[in-house]
Amino acid sequence: MLTYYARFIGEGDQVRWQRLREHLLMVARLAAAFAREANPGDRGFVRAARRAGLLHDLGKYGDAFQQRLRDAEAGRPAAAAPHARFGAALLDRDGRWDQALAVLGHHAGLHAASDFTNKVRPEDGDTGDTLLRRALDDGLRLAGRDGPVTIREGTTDRLALELRERMLFSCLVDADRSDCVRFEVGMLPTGPALDAQKLLSKLLGFIAEKARECPPGVVKECRAAVLDACLDSASLPGRLLTLAVPTGGGKTLSGMAFALKRATLRPDAVRRVVVVVPYLSIIEQNAAEYRAALGDDAILEHHSGDFASLRTVRREHDERMFSENEGDEAYAVADEDEDAHLGGLRVPDLARENWDAPVIVTTSVRFFETIFSNRPSDLRRLHNIARSVVILDEVQTLPRHLLAPLLSVMQGLAHDWGVHFVFSTATQPAFERPETAPPEDIRWAPGSLTPIIPSELYARLVRDLQRVAEPVWASSGESWSVARQAEAVRNEPRALCILNTKRQVRDLFQCLRSEADGWLVHLSTRMCAAHRLAVIRRIQEHLRQTDEPCRVISSQLVEAGVDLSFPAVMRAMGPLDAIVQAAGRCDRDGRLTAALGAPAGRLTIFEPEDGASPYPGPTSITRSMLGHLGMSLHAPAVMRRYFNELYEGELDGPGIQGLRLKFDFPAVAEAFSLIDDRTRAVLVPYGKGTGIIACLERGESPSRDLLRLAGRYQVGLYPNEFHEAERLGAIYSLDSDGRLWACRKSCYDDELGLDLRPPAAGEHVV
Repeated sequence: MLTYYARFIGEGDQVRWQRLREHLLMVARLAAAFAREANPGDRGFVRAARRAGLLHDLGKYGDAFQQRLRDAEAGRPAAAAPHARFGAALLDRDGRWDQALAVLGHHAGLHAASDFTNKVRPEDGDTGDTLLRRALDDGLRLAGRDGPVTIREGTTDRLALELRERMLFSCLVDADRSDCVRFEVGMLPTGPALDAQKLLSKLLGFIAEKARECPPGVVKECRAAVLDACLDSASLPGRLLTLAVPTGGGKTLSGMAFALKRATLRPDAVRRVVVVVPYLSIIEQNAAEYRAALGDDAILEHHSGDFASLRTVRREHDERMFSENEGDEAYAVADEDEDAHLGGLRVPDLARENWDAPVIVTTSVRFFETIFSNRPSDLRRLHNIARSVVILDEVQTLPRHLLAPLLSVMQGLAHDWGVHFVFSTATQPAFERPETAPPEDIRWAPGSLTPIIPSELYARLVRDLQRVAEPVWASSGESWSVARQAEAVRNEPRALCILNTKRQVRDLFQCLRSEADGWLVHLSTRMCAAHRLAVIRRIQEHLRQTDEPCRVISSQLVEAGVDLSFPAVMRAMGPLDAIVQAAGRCDRDGRLTAALGAPAGRLTIFEPEDGASPYPGPTSITRSMLGHLGMSLHAPAVMRRYFNELYEGELDGPGIQGLRLKFDFPAVAEAFSLIDDRTRAVLVPYGKGTGIIACLERGESPSRDLLRLAGRYQVGLYPNEFHEAERLGAIYSLDSDGRLWACRKSCYDDELGLDLRPPAAGEHVV
């Protein structure tokens, strides 16, 4: 009897072959196990995952694929041998469209349901019958008979099925890639289980140690009360919960205590904790604190800073190496192709691919791409989100134009997949519609959210944690020139001034650069992430260790979660939630307030003379509210009024919900973007970025480690900025196709970051 193989690894005398039957059975077993872990009560889902695993590589029983392997092993050119569509054809013929879609896209990504007949031809089913007979002769057994998947009437059911398809695909892809790693390294990659009781004990000990370092007073008392409330509320029913705590109330660690206590009380319901933060500027800060509290082994940090252009080049390189002529089934490098060599991947790398770890710390972009993408490398993590506690930090930063699909998918994950969401912020957005809202308001019904902090305690926190007096608002019709802004900053030995655009930040910094005493700091996204993080750490140390002047001119990147404390903060007019977040950098440590016995932080809001703002709509709402009676930064009703007015606009600008109803997975992925993808990434010669640029100049192929590292050493330029930089010669192409770009060394300033200016005379690319 013929022996059929799935893959081989090694060269010459070191070649090892994996039998196809072994691979299919192992993938089926793993996919079923992942499905059972994601939704233990859905036996039909488990059977669907198992059957998809058994048939996903049915096409490899074909003569063409077996010849392809022999040619590749012998070093000969390998002809095309697509294999996914044959199992998909058989599953579709049986009415199992969900499994058919998953199998068809397990390398190329989830296709649109309407495109299935363009990808799978009628004769593929006949070929599939022949291949199935070979599989059965090879010892494969298709046990169990689950009925065809049907679509019930109603929008909610269709959206639930769309999410179910993503979960099924996730189980299949992760099982496929995991077995590839098992064969490659000789062991199945599995992360440690969540020991919630042990981690909670460590966390509470860490919090107690920090509390001993905190001076007695109202801040210490409030943080203790927040922690107690989080521990007491861990048994609350419901899976959509709010953690509303004013700035400085200790919600970062108390929110983790809530999650771990909930996991301790419900070990069968909570498998891991996922912490989602909006910006790279705070993810390392939070992750470092979690590591100090819980230990390095418990934390997996996964950023979203992959360098897109490098990722494209690496994908094309690997397609040439591993799947030449595969056409629609070409494997992207990030998808961990099962036929690719995975030697050199470390255990943390493997865990990062599928989030198999007790505690995940990631960004909003990475988290929601895991849900809305159609790429295997993104979706393979999705099944591990099921039955988790997900803490969404600074949740007010979720974009308005995507709120409808975001709320919809979070509700689906909570209702059908056991996800417990904790919405953590000092400025709680209005995710519940008011009783008087019109029928077309898509937000959740009143009462959908369960508060973790009791109302009486919240009122006390709002009162006792006030460290900022009511702001000095810009007078109607009055605007500040750059010179007027500079004068106000110079009058404060320690001040933070936050502006709306990079140009405003640069202009004010340049105006002050030659005159200000003490340390003057520029912060904006013209600096790469590694540069910004290093500067923020220096500011924190400077403020703690010296009494010398320090003035920071920054864009909005410091507003959400960055631990800075200034006696005076100035903020250009903007969205109300951003202004409240800016206030959170004002006497954040509470020392001035404690000494005065009253809120001592000083916040000034001004209108820049140029009026530029990336958020004109929300800013207009803020202006319109200034004349309202009771307008106070400390009144929760004011923030609710602001968000209710803000959410009267379009909440699904790209029409994602309609695309989800059509099961058009590629279109959803294309339409969904938490960040503006119009920018082009440019590598910069800061720190390790210099070495990355040198590697690429030598023509080296970018490795996975290089891809992950490069994201910290890039700056995104909008089209007009990019063309100006190219015209000036500030940037240059690293390849003949103009896909990879770098900044010239003389055009990256130690203070300003990437500076759009001509390079130094005689500078050239080595």
